[in-house]
Amino acid sequence: MNERVVDAISSLLLELGVHTLVGVIGGSIMPLYDALYPYRDEIEVIMFKHEQGAAHAADAYGRVARKPGVMVATSGPGATNLVTGIANAYMDSSPVMALTGQVATEVFGRDAFQETDIFGVIAPITKFVYQIKEPREAIPAVTTAYKVALMGRPGPTLVDLPRDIQVAEAEIPKENMLPLNFGKYLPPNPHIEDIRRAANLMAEAERPVILVGGGVYWSRASNEVLRLAEYILAPIVTTLPGKNSVPFNHPLVMGPAGMHGRAEADAALANADVVLAIGTRFSDRTVGRFDEMREKKIIHIDIDASELGKNIPTDVKIRGDARTALRMLLSEIKAMEFRDKGRNRFVSWLRLIRKEFERSLREWESSFKGLAPWRVLKILRNVVPNDTIAVTGVGSHQMWSEIHWDVFFPGTFITSAGLGTMGFGIPAALGAKLAARDRQVICIDGDGSFQMTLSNLSLVRDYNLPFIEVIFDNRALMLVKQWQIYLYERRIIATEFSDNPDFAKISDAYNIEFSRPESYGDLERSVRWAVRNKEPLILDISLDNERDIVLPWVQPGKWLTDAVLPPSMETDLVWR
Repeated sequence: MNERVVDAISSLLLELGVHTLVGVIGGSIMPLYDALYPYRDEIEVIMFKHEQGAAHAADAYGRVARKPGVMVATSGPGATNLVTGIANAYMDSSPVMALTGQVATEVFGRDAFQETDIFGVIAPITKFVYQIKEPREAIPAVTTAYKVALMGRPGPTLVDLPRDIQVAEAEIPKENMLPLNFGKYLPPNPHIEDIRRAANLMAEAERPVILVGGGVYWSRASNEVLRLAEYILAPIVTTLPGKNSVPFNHPLVMGPAGMHGRAEADAALANADVVLAIGTRFSDRTVGRFDEMREKKIIHIDIDASELGKNIPTDVKIRGDARTALRMLLSEIKAMEFRDKGRNRFVSWLRLIRKEFERSLREWESSFKGLAPWRVLKILRNVVPNDTIAVTGVGSHQMWSEIHWDVFFPGTFITSAGLGTMGFGIPAALGAKLAARDRQVICIDGDGSFQMTLSNLSLVRDYNLPFIEVIFDNRALMLVKQWQIYLYERRIIATEFSDNPDFAKISDAYNIEFSRPESYGDLERSVRWAVRNKEPLILDISLDNERDIVLPWVQPGKWLTDAVLPPSMETDLVWR
C-alpha cells in the first residue's frame, strides 16, 4: 500500500514515543508539519520564535526526559539556525534529533532558494546525519537517528528531508534500522584485569579523589559513586556538567572543581595522589593546568573510547558503562585488605576549607551594595522544592550557580557547559518544563543571556509553561568584564550595557509577573508566591557591577591551588 513519506514518518514518531516536537515551520518542511495535523492530539507541536531556541529546548528536554528531544525546521536559515543548539548538545552529550526540510532533489547544487548543505555543515557535530534520497530510506533513517541519539554516549543526530521526497507516494518498507555498525556506539563490558589494576591503585592511595562527570548521570551511576566513596572514604568532586550527577548534601561531595569551582573541591583534586575519573573528558575548565594532573595516578572510566587518554595520560583505561564498571570495582576492592591510610584526616581538612570558605562569604557580603549573588541563590534554593529543575544561562550568574546552587537529586541542574552558549537559559527552561510539567523550573540567568533569546518568553503563556526567570542584572557581560579588570588592566570595552531596555516592561508585554526585590525578604516573598500559585515570574536582581566578581577563580594558565579566593580567606589549598 502506497503512502506519502511524511505520513509514514508522522506515524513512526508516535510509535517511537514522541509526543512533543519543537521547531519553526517553513516552506521546505511544510509537508511534514501538514502530515502531523491528524496527530495533533497525540503529538504536541511547540512553535518557537527562533530555531536556536527550539534546539536548546530539545536539548534540555532530552536531559530531563532521558530520551531524544525532537526538533523540526525548514531548509537554509531554518536548518543553520539549529547549528549552535546542536553544537551545544554535542559538547554536553545531550540526546536530540533534528528533522530538517531541504529543497527538491532536482535543484540540488543550483543555489535554489534556501538551499544549504546542512549535511556538510552539521557532520562534525553530530553522531549521525543522513539525507534521504529515496522514499524507502525514510523509516530506517529516522528510526536510526532517534535510537542512535541515546545509544551509548548520548548526542545529536539529524535527518535531512528533500521536499519532493517528503511528498513522494510509495510503498515504504518498515525496516527498523539502517544497516550500520552500531557496535561503535555500544561499549564492551569492562575488562576484569583493568578493574583489578584500578582497585589496587585505589586501595593503596593515601588521598584518592573521585572526579564525577556528566556520564555518571547518563549511566544512572550516582548511587554506585556514593557507595564506592563511602567504602574507601574518598572525597567526590565534579565537573560543571557532573554537578548534575550527585547530591551536594552528601558529606563526601565537595562540589565542582575548576576555574570557578568551590575551594574545597579545588583543594581535593589538586592534592589527590590517585584520581578516579568517571564520564568526563578532563576539560581545561576543570583541571586548570594539565602538567600537574599528569603527576597523579589516573584511572579513567568512560563509555567513549576517544576520551580515554585524550587530554591526560591515563594509568588505567576502562571503557564501559560507568555503573557496570563501578559495581565491578567496588566488588574487587571489598575483596582486598583495606586500610584508612589517613584518608579521614584529608577529608576533615577539606571540610575545614569549606567552613572557612563559607565564613569568608558572610564577611564579604557586608561590602556589597544591594544583594549578594550567593545569598540570592541560597534563598532561592531554600524556597523552591528540592526536586526543582534549575537551568542557567552563561556568564557570571552561571559560575555563581556552579559554586552555590545545591543539587539534591541527579538530573536537576542543566547548563551549557562545553560550548558555553549565551541565551541557553530561557529556551532550556521551556524544554525542561515540557519534559516535566509537574515540576518547578527555575532559570538563573544574566541580563546578557536573557536578551539573546527573550522572544521565546511568549511560549510561557501560549503553551502554559510557567517557570521562574531570575536575572542577575549587572548591566554587563560580567564574566568577560572580570577578565578585562584583572587580565587586561581594566581596559573595559564592549562589555557594559545601558539601562535600556526596562525588563519590567518586557515582563508586562509577555503577561508575566515582575519583581525587582530590594531586600532578601522581598525576594523570598515573590518566589513563594510564584511557587504557591504555579505562576511564571521574572525577578530582576540588581547587582553591583564592580563587586560582582566570581570567586574562587583559577586564572587561565594557573594551577588549582593558585585560585583567587574571596577577601579575608587566607586558607592554604596545599596539603601539608
